[in-house]
Amino acid sequence: MIPIQATIVGYNGKPCTLFSAYAKEAQVLTVVVSGEHRRDRREGCIVITNDLNIERDSLFLESEFSSAISAYFSLKDGAAQDGKSARLIFSDKAAATNPNQAIEKDGMDTSGPKYRMQEITNAQVAVLATCWYAASTASTINTVLDFADKLLDLDILSRGGILTI
Repeated sequence: MIPIQATIVGYNGKPCTLFSAYAKEAQVLTVVVSGEHRRDRREGCIVITNDLNIERDSLFLESEFSSAISAYFSLKDGAAQDGKSARLIFSDKAAATNPNQAIEKDGMDTSGPKYRMQEITNAQVAVLATCWYAASTASTINTVLDFADKLLDLDILSRGGILTI
């Protein structure tokens, strides 16, 4: 389980900090609670922010919005590793942070779906940033695991071969 702290400023409403947890194996993101803006890191959390003045693990830039919205819809509409559970869960305390009402699908172009955002709050952007991080983490992990499987399929080591990367 990866605890995530997303601190976002500069959008509608008060700056905020959102706490979530990402279960890598199950591929489920649970949005737990949104609170007041905090600059310090909660122990054990990965910190995602758009605030350049905060110590962070990942900087969320406006250029990431398109991939963050895609990640949100992928999690929202997808099934977890078990094939039946939701991939994106909002606790009762975090229900108001769901950006669903602030994002409108606006057709397609050659690069894929297009979206239009209504007035979006800092908390909703924090959800998008968290989805973006979770999707990129899952993608990286899956890529590494797929690569390892392919290497094992080559069966080089059991035949006395050497493998360098």
